[in-house]
Amino acid sequence: MMFNFLRRQSALQIYIAAYDRGLDANGNQKPDHWAIIITKSLSHPGTAHHVIHGHPLFEYRHRDDVYVLKSQSLSHVLHVGKVYEKDVAKLEALFASLEVDNVNRGWNCQDWVIDAMKKIEKMKSVTLERGIKMEWLKELVKKASDGRDI
Repeated sequence: MMFNFLRRQSALQIYIAAYDRGLDANGNQKPDHWAIIITKSLSHPGTAHHVIHGHPLFEYRHRDDVYVLKSQSLSHVLHVGKVYEKDVAKLEALFASLEVDNVNRGWNCQDWVIDAMKKIEKMKSVTLERGIKMEWLKELVKKASDGRDI
């Protein structure tokens, strides 16, 4: 007789990480680079989902083996939700399907993350933290701790 044990679903955490990009040629602060990170925890490697380059060459890219807390340019990290491992492929398909705006010069990686979060908000397979309001996202990321909130 065989026993069929149900394996408990493993949840992965979803974070928005903001990275300091330094100063431009005129000495003005560049906007932070934002990425969505999916990982077991901030002490484990995860996958970063973001747009890279700049106008007119923005493109979506994912990068595995990202250690968020080991980045010297990390300025903030905000826990926004969780997703079960079985549903990560749906989330990654959503990221790959998002429009990248290489026309509007005001558009950047932060806008891509906000667009992604608005779509994630509608996914039944993702549980968002209570109190995450998409219209407040820029302020929430800036108010996140010193980037080390585990």
